Amino acid sequence: MLRAALVMLAAFAALHLFGARPSVSVLSGTVHSWPQAFLGLAYAAAYFAAVLLAPPLLAAGLFRAIARRRRAATDRSRP
Repeated sequence: MLRAALVMLAAFAALHLFGARPSVSVLSGTVHSWPQAFLGLAYAAAYFAAVLLAPPLLAAGLFRAIARRRRAATDRSRP
């Protein structure tokens, strides 16, 4: 879960640094070229994934990691 969230955030950051944000104009119907349209759709998908999917996945992954560590610590303390 943590990896998936980090991949989503990294994809969004890479597209943002690559300069794909202005290409989102494809959503309003102004297509200048097909590669730009694809870039805009990829940026929009990465944005929504980073904003809507990554935070719950990060929280769930952190809770899962904490639960595993606590379980491992209690298993070690038992005789």
